[in-house]
Amino acid sequence: MEKKNIALVAGGDSGEYVISMESAKMIKKNIDPSLYKVYTILIQKHTWVYIDEQGNKIPVDKNDFSITIEAKKVLFDCVFITIHGTPGEDGKLQGYFDLLDIPYTTAGLLASALTFNKHFCNMVVRQLGLPVARSLKLTRDSVLEEGTILKSVSLPVFVKPNKGGSSLGTTFVKTQHALLPSVKHAFEHDNEVLVEEYIQGVELTCGALMHEGKVKVLPVTEIISKTEARFFDFKAKYTKGAADEITPARISAELTRLVQDTTAFLYKELDMKGLTRFDYIYSQDSLFFLEVNVTPGMSETSIVPQQAEVEGISVMELFSMMIQEALIRRQ
Repeated sequence: MEKKNIALVAGGDSGEYVISMESAKMIKKNIDPSLYKVYTILIQKHTWVYIDEQGNKIPVDKNDFSITIEAKKVLFDCVFITIHGTPGEDGKLQGYFDLLDIPYTTAGLLASALTFNKHFCNMVVRQLGLPVARSLKLTRDSVLEEGTILKSVSLPVFVKPNKGGSSLGTTFVKTQHALLPSVKHAFEHDNEVLVEEYIQGVELTCGALMHEGKVKVLPVTEIISKTEARFFDFKAKYTKGAADEITPARISAELTRLVQDTTAFLYKELDMKGLTRFDYIYSQDSLFFLEVNVTPGMSETSIVPQQAEVEGISVMELFSMMIQEALIRRQ
Protein backbone atom coordinates (compact mmCIF):
# COMPACT_ATOMS: atom_id res chain seq x y z
CA MET A 1 0.00 0.00 0.00
CA GLU A 2 1.33 3.41 -0.96
CA LYS A 3 2.20 5.61 1.99
CA LYS A 4 0.10 8.72 2.63
CA ASN A 5 1.84 12.09 2.59
CA ILE A 6 1.32 13.89 5.90
CA ALA A 7 2.12 17.57 6.36
CA LEU A 8 3.11 18.13 9.97
CA VAL A 9 2.38 21.82 10.41
CA ALA A 10 4.18 23.55 13.28
CA GLY A 11 5.38 26.97 14.40
CA GLY A 12 2.76 29.69 14.42
CA ASP A 13 2.67 33.35 15.36
CA SER A 14 2.20 33.24 19.11
CA GLY A 15 4.37 32.86 22.19
CA GLU A 16 3.65 29.14 22.02
CA TYR A 17 5.97 28.73 19.01
CA VAL A 18 8.61 26.85 21.00
CA ILE A 19 6.04 24.42 22.42
CA SER A 20 4.71 23.77 18.93
CA MET A 21 8.17 22.90 17.68
CA GLU A 22 8.71 20.50 20.60
CA SER A 23 5.34 18.88 19.85
CA ALA A 24 6.32 18.51 16.19
CA LYS A 25 9.54 16.67 17.09
CA MET A 26 7.64 14.22 19.25
CA ILE A 27 4.87 13.68 16.68
CA LYS A 28 7.26 13.09 13.77
CA LYS A 29 9.21 10.56 15.82
CA ASN A 30 6.03 8.63 16.59
CA ILE A 31 3.99 8.66 13.37
CA ASP A 32 3.94 5.14 11.89
CA PRO A 33 6.61 5.14 9.14
CA SER A 34 5.10 2.05 7.54
CA LEU A 35 1.89 3.97 6.77
CA TYR A 36 2.85 7.60 6.43
CA LYS A 37 5.58 9.81 4.99
CA VAL A 38 5.89 12.92 7.15
CA TYR A 39 6.96 16.37 5.97
CA THR A 40 7.49 19.05 8.63
CA ILE A 41 6.06 22.36 7.45
CA LEU A 42 7.07 25.46 9.41
CA ILE A 43 4.57 28.32 9.34
CA GLN A 44 5.54 31.66 10.81
CA LYS A 45 3.94 34.89 9.61
CA HIS A 46 4.32 34.92 5.80
CA THR A 47 7.09 32.30 5.76
CA TRP A 48 5.84 28.80 4.94
CA VAL A 49 8.63 26.28 4.35
CA TYR A 50 9.29 22.55 4.36
CA ILE A 51 12.33 21.62 6.43
CA ASP A 52 14.06 18.50 5.13
CA GLU A 53 16.29 16.08 7.07
CA GLN A 54 19.37 18.22 6.36
CA GLY A 55 17.66 21.37 7.61
CA ASN A 56 17.17 22.83 4.14
CA LYS A 57 14.11 25.07 3.71
CA ILE A 58 11.91 24.58 0.66
CA PRO A 59 9.09 27.10 0.12
CA VAL A 60 5.45 25.99 0.21
CA ASP A 61 3.23 26.90 -2.74
CA LYS A 62 0.24 28.41 -0.94
CA ASN A 63 -1.95 28.10 -4.05
CA ASP A 64 -2.33 24.35 -3.47
CA PHE A 65 -0.26 23.77 -0.31
CA SER A 66 2.39 21.79 -2.15
CA ILE A 67 6.16 21.58 -2.15
CA THR A 68 8.55 20.72 -4.98
CA ILE A 69 11.45 18.36 -4.30
CA GLU A 70 13.91 17.56 -7.10
CA ALA A 71 11.47 18.88 -9.71
CA LYS A 72 8.66 16.69 -8.36
CA LYS A 73 5.55 18.24 -6.83
CA VAL A 74 4.45 16.75 -3.50
CA LEU A 75 0.78 17.06 -2.53
CA PHE A 76 -0.56 16.11 0.90
CA ASP A 77 -3.23 13.60 1.82
CA CYS A 78 -3.68 15.01 5.34
CA VAL A 79 -2.44 17.83 7.54
CA PHE A 80 -1.46 17.15 11.15
CA ILE A 81 -1.81 20.57 12.82
CA THR A 82 0.30 21.07 15.92
CA ILE A 83 0.35 24.87 16.08
CA HIS A 84 -0.70 26.12 19.51
CA GLY A 85 -2.31 29.54 19.20
CA THR A 86 -2.78 31.44 15.96
CA PRO A 87 -3.13 30.48 13.11
CA GLY A 88 -3.50 26.78 13.90
CA GLU A 89 -5.89 26.84 16.83
CA ASP A 90 -8.18 29.77 15.97
CA GLY A 91 -9.70 28.55 12.70
CA LYS A 92 -7.50 30.42 10.23
CA LEU A 93 -5.59 27.43 8.89
CA GLN A 94 -8.72 25.30 9.10
CA GLY A 95 -10.51 27.68 6.72
CA TYR A 96 -7.54 27.63 4.34
CA PHE A 97 -7.44 23.82 4.22
CA ASP A 98 -11.22 23.69 3.80
CA LEU A 99 -10.87 25.82 0.67
CA LEU A 100 -8.26 23.42 -0.68
CA ASP A 101 -10.26 20.34 0.39
CA ILE A 102 -7.33 18.91 2.35
CA PRO A 103 -8.32 16.98 5.52
CA TYR A 104 -6.74 17.95 8.83
CA THR A 105 -6.58 16.53 12.34
CA THR A 106 -8.36 19.25 14.34
CA ALA A 107 -11.84 20.70 14.76
CA GLY A 108 -13.17 22.83 11.92
CA LEU A 109 -13.08 26.58 11.36
CA LEU A 110 -16.12 27.58 13.41
CA ALA A 111 -15.46 25.26 16.36
CA SER A 112 -11.80 26.26 16.50
CA ALA A 113 -12.58 29.97 16.36
CA LEU A 114 -15.27 29.68 19.03
CA THR A 115 -13.24 27.68 21.52
CA PHE A 116 -10.13 29.84 21.02
CA ASN A 117 -12.13 32.84 22.20
CA LYS A 118 -12.56 32.13 25.92
CA HIS A 119 -15.32 34.73 26.40
CA PHE A 120 -17.59 33.39 23.65
CA CYS A 121 -16.82 29.79 24.51
CA ASN A 122 -17.81 30.41 28.14
CA MET A 123 -21.08 31.95 26.97
CA VAL A 124 -21.95 28.89 24.89
CA VAL A 125 -20.94 26.40 27.59
CA ARG A 126 -23.01 28.32 30.15
CA GLN A 127 -26.00 28.14 27.79
CA LEU A 128 -25.46 24.38 27.62
CA GLY A 129 -26.08 24.28 31.37
CA LEU A 130 -22.55 23.86 32.74
CA PRO A 131 -21.11 25.97 35.59
CA VAL A 132 -18.56 28.57 34.45
CA ALA A 133 -16.65 31.09 36.57
CA ARG A 134 -17.88 34.69 36.52
CA SER A 135 -15.76 36.85 34.26
CA LEU A 136 -15.44 40.24 32.60
CA LYS A 137 -14.05 40.86 29.12
CA LEU A 138 -11.98 44.00 28.62
CA THR A 139 -10.89 45.64 25.35
CA ARG A 140 -8.38 48.41 24.80
CA ASP A 141 -11.31 50.85 24.80
CA SER A 142 -12.57 49.67 28.21
CA VAL A 143 -12.37 51.93 31.25
CA LEU A 144 -9.55 50.38 33.27
CA GLU A 145 -10.46 51.21 36.86
CA GLU A 146 -10.17 48.75 39.72
CA GLY A 147 -13.53 49.73 41.16
CA THR A 148 -15.34 49.30 37.85
CA ILE A 149 -13.79 45.89 37.23
CA LEU A 150 -14.47 44.65 40.77
CA LYS A 151 -18.16 45.49 40.46
CA SER A 152 -18.42 42.54 38.06
CA VAL A 153 -15.96 40.09 39.62
CA SER A 154 -14.51 39.56 43.08
CA LEU A 155 -10.92 39.00 44.12
CA PRO A 156 -8.97 36.81 43.77
CA VAL A 157 -9.08 36.60 39.98
CA PHE A 158 -7.14 35.32 37.01
CA VAL A 159 -6.26 37.98 34.46
CA LYS A 160 -5.49 36.44 31.09
CA PRO A 161 -5.56 37.05 27.34
CA ASN A 162 -8.98 36.22 25.95
CA LYS A 163 -7.46 34.50 22.92
CA GLY A 164 -4.35 32.55 23.79
CA GLY A 165 -2.97 29.46 25.42
CA SER A 166 -0.27 27.90 27.61
CA SER A 167 -1.19 30.47 30.30
CA LEU A 168 1.06 33.03 28.61
CA GLY A 169 0.25 36.51 29.93
CA THR A 170 -1.87 35.05 32.75
CA THR A 171 -1.60 36.38 36.31
CA PHE A 172 -3.22 35.24 39.54
CA VAL A 173 -4.30 38.46 41.27
CA LYS A 174 -5.08 38.56 44.99
CA THR A 175 -4.93 42.31 45.70
CA GLN A 176 -6.60 45.34 44.17
CA HIS A 177 -3.35 47.22 43.56
CA ALA A 178 -2.03 44.34 41.41
CA LEU A 179 -5.11 44.26 39.16
CA LEU A 180 -4.33 46.96 36.58
CA PRO A 181 -0.66 46.00 36.10
CA SER A 182 -1.83 42.44 35.42
CA VAL A 183 -4.41 43.68 32.91
CA LYS A 184 -1.74 45.71 31.10
CA HIS A 185 0.53 42.66 31.06
CA ALA A 186 -2.23 40.54 29.50
CA PHE A 187 -2.79 43.22 26.83
CA GLU A 188 0.79 42.61 25.72
CA HIS A 189 -0.39 39.20 24.47
CA ASP A 190 -3.85 40.00 23.08
CA ASN A 191 -6.19 42.88 22.27
CA GLU A 192 -8.82 41.43 24.63
CA VAL A 193 -8.40 40.47 28.27
CA LEU A 194 -10.52 38.26 30.49
CA VAL A 195 -10.76 38.89 34.23
CA GLU A 196 -12.08 35.66 35.71
CA GLU A 197 -12.95 34.81 39.29
CA TYR A 198 -10.75 32.24 40.99
CA ILE A 199 -12.46 28.99 41.95
CA GLN A 200 -10.67 26.97 44.58
CA GLY A 201 -10.84 23.26 43.96
CA VAL A 202 -9.30 20.26 42.22
CA GLU A 203 -7.95 20.94 38.73
CA LEU A 204 -8.85 18.16 36.30
CA THR A 205 -8.31 17.65 32.59
CA CYS A 206 -9.55 15.05 30.13
CA GLY A 207 -8.77 14.32 26.49
CA ALA A 208 -11.14 12.96 23.86
CA LEU A 209 -11.06 12.07 20.18
CA MET A 210 -13.24 10.51 17.52
CA HIS A 211 -12.50 6.86 16.80
CA GLU A 212 -14.56 4.62 14.52
CA GLY A 213 -17.41 7.11 14.53
CA LYS A 214 -17.66 7.43 18.32
CA VAL A 215 -16.23 9.81 20.91
CA LYS A 216 -13.45 8.04 22.79
CA VAL A 217 -12.78 9.68 26.15
CA LEU A 218 -9.38 9.23 27.77
CA PRO A 219 -8.60 8.89 31.50
CA VAL A 220 -8.85 11.96 33.74
CA THR A 221 -5.69 13.71 34.96
CA GLU A 222 -5.41 15.63 38.23
CA ILE A 223 -3.04 18.60 38.15
CA ILE A 224 -1.20 20.02 41.15
CA SER A 225 1.01 23.02 40.39
CA LYS A 226 4.18 23.45 42.43
CA THR A 227 5.27 26.82 41.01
CA GLU A 228 5.29 30.13 42.83
CA ALA A 229 2.18 31.15 40.88
CA ARG A 230 0.28 28.22 42.43
CA PHE A 231 -1.67 27.50 39.24
CA PHE A 232 -0.99 25.58 36.03
CA ASP A 233 1.01 28.37 34.41
CA PHE A 234 3.53 28.16 31.55
CA LYS A 235 6.30 27.03 33.90
CA ALA A 236 4.13 24.35 35.48
CA LYS A 237 3.02 23.07 32.09
CA TYR A 238 6.41 22.82 30.43
CA THR A 239 9.02 22.43 33.17
CA LYS A 240 9.69 18.90 34.31
CA GLY A 241 8.82 18.50 37.98
CA ALA A 242 7.01 21.86 38.23
CA ALA A 243 3.63 20.16 38.51
CA ASP A 244 2.24 16.79 39.52
CA GLU A 245 0.13 15.34 36.73
CA ILE A 246 -1.60 12.31 38.20
CA THR A 247 -3.30 9.91 35.79
CA PRO A 248 -5.75 8.49 36.60
CA ALA A 249 -6.86 11.30 38.90
CA ARG A 250 -7.24 10.56 42.62
CA ILE A 251 -10.98 11.13 42.54
CA SER A 252 -14.05 8.99 43.07
CA ALA A 253 -15.50 6.77 40.37
CA GLU A 254 -18.59 9.01 40.34
CA LEU A 255 -16.55 12.17 39.72
CA THR A 256 -14.49 10.38 37.08
CA ARG A 257 -17.69 9.47 35.25
CA LEU A 258 -18.95 13.05 35.56
CA VAL A 259 -15.75 14.46 34.03
CA GLN A 260 -15.72 11.92 31.21
CA ASP A 261 -19.45 12.25 30.49
CA THR A 262 -19.14 16.06 30.48
CA THR A 263 -16.17 15.80 28.13
CA ALA A 264 -18.09 13.58 25.71
CA PHE A 265 -21.09 15.93 25.89
CA LEU A 266 -19.02 19.05 25.19
CA TYR A 267 -17.06 17.31 22.44
CA LYS A 268 -20.31 16.69 20.58
CA GLU A 269 -22.07 19.96 21.41
CA LEU A 270 -19.07 22.13 20.47
CA ASP A 271 -18.62 20.11 17.25
CA MET A 272 -15.09 19.01 18.08
CA LYS A 273 -12.99 16.85 15.78
CA GLY A 274 -9.63 15.22 16.28
CA LEU A 275 -7.91 15.12 19.65
CA THR A 276 -9.20 17.74 22.10
CA ARG A 277 -8.49 18.38 25.79
CA PHE A 278 -11.03 19.84 28.23
CA ASP A 279 -9.98 21.53 31.48
CA TYR A 280 -12.13 21.78 34.62
CA ILE A 281 -12.15 22.75 38.29
CA TYR A 282 -14.16 20.63 40.73
CA SER A 283 -15.36 22.81 43.60
CA GLN A 284 -18.17 22.53 46.15
CA ASP A 285 -19.77 19.53 44.43
CA SER A 286 -19.81 21.26 41.03
CA LEU A 287 -17.65 20.71 37.96
CA PHE A 288 -16.70 24.11 36.51
CA PHE A 289 -15.65 24.33 32.87
CA LEU A 290 -12.36 26.18 32.28
CA GLU A 291 -11.42 25.89 28.61
CA VAL A 292 -10.92 23.74 25.51
CA ASN A 293 -7.60 22.94 23.84
CA VAL A 294 -8.13 22.14 20.15
CA THR A 295 -4.44 21.35 19.58
CA PRO A 296 -3.21 20.11 22.96
CA GLY A 297 0.52 19.90 23.54
CA MET A 298 2.29 16.78 22.30
CA SER A 299 5.77 17.30 23.74
CA GLU A 300 7.51 14.70 25.90
CA THR A 301 5.97 16.26 29.04
CA SER A 302 2.43 16.76 27.71
CA ILE A 303 -0.67 15.42 29.42
CA VAL A 304 -2.66 13.76 26.62
CA PRO A 305 0.07 11.24 25.68
CA GLN A 306 0.16 10.28 29.38
CA GLN A 307 -3.61 9.73 29.34
CA ALA A 308 -3.38 7.60 26.20
CA GLU A 309 -0.65 5.46 27.76
CA VAL A 310 -2.81 4.78 30.82
CA GLU A 311 -5.63 3.79 28.45
CA GLY A 312 -3.29 1.31 26.80
CA ILE A 313 -2.89 3.32 23.59
CA SER A 314 0.65 3.93 22.40
CA VAL A 315 1.56 7.35 21.07
CA MET A 316 2.02 5.87 17.61
CA GLU A 317 -1.45 4.31 17.76
CA LEU A 318 -2.91 7.61 18.97
CA PHE A 319 -1.48 9.55 16.04
CA SER A 320 -2.62 6.90 13.57
CA MET A 321 -6.15 7.13 15.00
CA MET A 322 -6.12 10.90 14.50
CA ILE A 323 -4.91 10.70 10.91
CA GLN A 324 -7.28 7.87 9.98
CA GLU A 325 -10.23 9.79 11.41
CA ALA A 326 -9.30 12.90 9.41
CA LEU A 327 -9.04 10.85 6.21
CA ILE A 328 -12.41 9.20 6.86
CA ARG A 329 -14.09 12.59 7.36
CA ARG A 330 -12.97 13.61 3.89
CA GLN A 331 -14.71 10.66 2.20
